[in-house]
Amino acid sequence: MFRPFDRALALTAVVGAVLVCDPSFTVSAQAPALPTGREVVARHLEAMGGEAAFRAVTSMRARGTLSLTAQQIGGEVEIFSARPNRQLLRATIGGIGQIENGYDGTIGWSINPMTGATLMSGRELVELADDAVFDSPRYPASHVKDLAVVGREEFDGRQAWRMKVTFVSGNEQFELFDVETGRQIGSESRRETPLGVVPTTTFAREYKPFGALTLPTVLVQKALGFEQVVTLSSYEFNTVPPETFAVPPRIKALIKSPAQARR
Repeated sequence: MFRPFDRALALTAVVGAVLVCDPSFTVSAQAPALPTGREVVARHLEAMGGEAAFRAVTSMRARGTLSLTAQQIGGEVEIFSARPNRQLLRATIGGIGQIENGYDGTIGWSINPMTGATLMSGRELVELADDAVFDSPRYPASHVKDLAVVGREEFDGRQAWRMKVTFVSGNEQFELFDVETGRQIGSESRRETPLGVVPTTTFAREYKPFGALTLPTVLVQKALGFEQVVTLSSYEFNTVPPETFAVPPRIKALIKSPAQARR
């Protein structure tokens, strides 16, 4: 599943070939007592609707709009995800065309009118694989090596716990959780892009109920002075067919390894 924000927000990868931004935050006085990482995760899951409700979901489809604020352009966006680690994002942007980023559990790709079809590798592929873990809101030991709450601060106008997440892959990022509601409200990371590795900040806002789960409907990503806003109008559960994540022919043509060409 696409993590309710960042990474999850898998949105960095989607429009990553077009733009990304410099984050900033204001640190307030550290709280005298910090919760453990697992305590923060437990509250986060409860705020989503509970672990049982989340486990009942095997796939997710989210639809809405994408806006690139500085350029005053936008379009439609769809995000698909499925257990255990498949993900696809399609965005159709006025004046640019359709952008697609996908991961089928092994192969990661990008199709962009500006850069063409690209087979992902190296750090970019590792980041995409981390993003695609459907169970990421549970922070399972198979995916996350360490969780450490490092402070309390103001983030996006809310008091938040700052948690450092170290993935089994070796990647690291900071995730922010609302002290009052328990909800994840953002993340900060360094992401591989066509312009190099850049600081990226994601904000998750306006949570609303969709069936048994409560999820964010506004996702804002900032990097390199640019901002993209995704506004989601619907979430559907357990309706995504497996073929949604099939590797496109244009990407298959780029695969040289017989093992990769298994399909």
